[in-house]
Amino acid sequence: MIKMDFKQIKLSETATRCCQTFKNRTGLTPNIACRLALSLSLADDNTPSTELYASDDSGQIINRYTFLGEHELPLLSLFVMWCHGKKVSGKEYYSYLMAHINRGAEMLLNRVKNLDDLTNLIGESK
Repeated sequence: MIKMDFKQIKLSETATRCCQTFKNRTGLTPNIACRLALSLSLADDNTPSTELYASDDSGQIINRYTFLGEHELPLLSLFVMWCHGKKVSGKEYYSYLMAHINRGAEMLLNRVKNLDDLTNLIGESK
């Protein structure tokens, strides 16, 4: 099991709005949006700015199990692999996790206007 000590994630206000708009467009809940957001951001070559999202945790709070569900091991494994590749220390994991989710929510909203776009997005990753 990957050891990351957090019980919940606290989204930025912007990410919360992105997740709500994503839900309106696709019918998929914010926890699913956050999983997709994390994956989308991890696939981007650029490192997200922890400073950009550090002061804004005024949005929705999602508990760990709701966020990750039965996908905890693969999602956190991918994240920890990214951290190792970028030489991120364990004490910075949560900051980077939140930066990825918040940045990814914005990326997701820009790329998915309906379920067909989501299908295309998933098809791009193959």
